[in-house]
Amino acid sequence: MSASIVIVGGGPVGLAFALAASRLSNVEVTVVERGISYATAPVSPTTFDHRVYALSPASIDFLDKLGASPTSQRTSQVRAMQVWGDDGESHLDLAQGQPLATIIEHAALMFALEQALRRHSNIRMLRGATIKAMRTNGEADSNRRELEMADGSIVRADLLIGADGSHSRIRDWVGISAATKDYESDGIVANFQAEFAHGDVARQWFSNDAVLAYLPLPQSQISVVWSVTKAKSASLRALTDDQFCSAVAAAGHHALGRLTLSSSMARFPLARVTARNWCEAGLALMGDAAHAVHPLAGQGVNLGFADAHTLYGILSQRSKFSAIGDVLVLRKYERARREATLALSEVTDKLRALYLSDAKVAGWIRNRGLTLLNFLPPAKAALIDYAIS
Repeated sequence: MSASIVIVGGGPVGLAFALAASRLSNVEVTVVERGISYATAPVSPTTFDHRVYALSPASIDFLDKLGASPTSQRTSQVRAMQVWGDDGESHLDLAQGQPLATIIEHAALMFALEQALRRHSNIRMLRGATIKAMRTNGEADSNRRELEMADGSIVRADLLIGADGSHSRIRDWVGISAATKDYESDGIVANFQAEFAHGDVARQWFSNDAVLAYLPLPQSQISVVWSVTKAKSASLRALTDDQFCSAVAAAGHHALGRLTLSSSMARFPLARVTARNWCEAGLALMGDAAHAVHPLAGQGVNLGFADAHTLYGILSQRSKFSAIGDVLVLRKYERARREATLALSEVTDKLRALYLSDAKVAGWIRNRGLTLLNFLPPAKAALIDYAIS
């Protein structure tokens, strides 16, 4: 009898784990997602989704092994990165032989993942599906859970995966608490056509009320991720499109000249979310359901892919006497991933606090400290290794 893995959440992390889990022996995989399908190719060759990811080489390798590599026409390589402090002069240059990251839009990544899913007969995709309730099946010594769907059907899981984001309903239903830190900031994302070529360089500027990133897209376009305080967000909301373009260009010290808006703009509140624990018997959390971090690190989806890759490896190597939902097996996954994600969350918190601080020593570190790193090759190499892992 085959085991049933049910993944709630059909975003990139959930779909990547579905592809990996489908390779386990004697397993049936079901993905439950209430959102739309991305099974049709992106329509316009010149317009890009405003939501993008900076995938590390490790994440790209994982997607390659899953047979879900995005087409090169929808990606851009980051071959160098420049980071500026708030004095407008101090900066850090990061570069090496191989790309630091690959920028890909959400729609193109989802398309590649869904195309790969179609090649697996043991993966069932339930799109537009709403869960009404969740319960255990009442059998003694059983880890199985049942999802009652809005249409009255029942989906049974020997292992239930919560990959349904930072506001995870699965996490709430099983009673796993989560610590939330409201950053009292908004993330603003949009794409722009730049006057000057970006040169495959990602650029980031820190100030005492914002973190601005320019990420390279194909055809001299850039994706902008701007993390700003609530007050600054409100002032930006009142601008016309032309005024907004001018504000983004000015915040980036006109590094790429005049900017022209080429997509819609999205805005979302920023918060850090950390689940108390990531697993119970027959259940595991991954991605933002377990750990949501500030976007200035650019590592959110990479952390999620690492979760998926690690859990797959642990499940594939478990004893033949261990059930797929064995809590002792699942705790190995949590131990393997929790320290790394907590460390990144703490580093991101401290870096954000450094740039919000008015203390003189903080000002020196965030400015002259950046320039100093340029003259410390071992420290720069360590930062690059961390960025691409």
